[in-house]
Amino acid sequence: MSKRFTKVCVIIIASLFMLQCTHNTFLTETSDIQYENTLIEEGVLIYSSKAYEMTIVGFNHNYEIIYEPSQPLSLGEAAEKYNFSYIINGSYFEGSRIHAGWLSILGVQHTPIKADRQLTHMAILDTHLGYLDFPGLDLWDSSMTHSTSIEFQTGPLVIHENVIDTLSIKASINGESQHLRTFLAHTKEDDMKYFIITRHVGPLEQMAEHLLSLPVFKGKTLSVMNLDGGSSTALYSRSHPELNFNTNRPLPILLGIR
Repeated sequence: MSKRFTKVCVIIIASLFMLQCTHNTFLTETSDIQYENTLIEEGVLIYSSKAYEMTIVGFNHNYEIIYEPSQPLSLGEAAEKYNFSYIINGSYFEGSRIHAGWLSILGVQHTPIKADRQLTHMAILDTHLGYLDFPGLDLWDSSMTHSTSIEFQTGPLVIHENVIDTLSIKASINGESQHLRTFLAHTKEDDMKYFIITRHVGPLEQMAEHLLSLPVFKGKTLSVMNLDGGSSTALYSRSHPELNFNTNRPLPILLGIR
């Protein structure tokens, strides 16, 4: 066997070993998850589905945003620093780690609107009323920003009031391909908000169909927005560490609840 061939084999084996180690790290964090079971603790709902190894965290109070592009924190570090109980990764960011598209936090604008076929919508939380909405950019502009709101550009919209937004999904960059996903969602009747992640990959339309079939959303009007996913997908839980996923990844934009 030539030295060149031996070197190639070693590189391939090492790469596969590193990939397996990374995958096993994620599995170690999720090995004790109880699937198809609803748990409610201190006003927070937790539901995990075996399909896509999906976890849903529901709550009826406001979430907060952590935006630290110059010195990104991991989810574990952010939980320690800000005393959060649950954290997920937020929306998209550029190579410079600044937010991709509009970001305004309580009246302070951080980044401008960006024309991008992935970033077609806004996620707007009115912290005064506790109301979460996902308007399209065709219905919203920067003159509508408000000092009581957390506003960021993201997309595509996955579900609007129990209807899968197929047009937005198909028009997006990665909606039909296989990726890990992070979602922000709300239900109309009870003003509940939801952090949702998947630990297995899938296309958005199939995941939307699965979400609409879950008992946790039965009898409710569900809207779901896609956030950044892929290698950014992450979840931290203080009281249920078995749910933790990718918690050591430093990320410039995080969403958390106390």
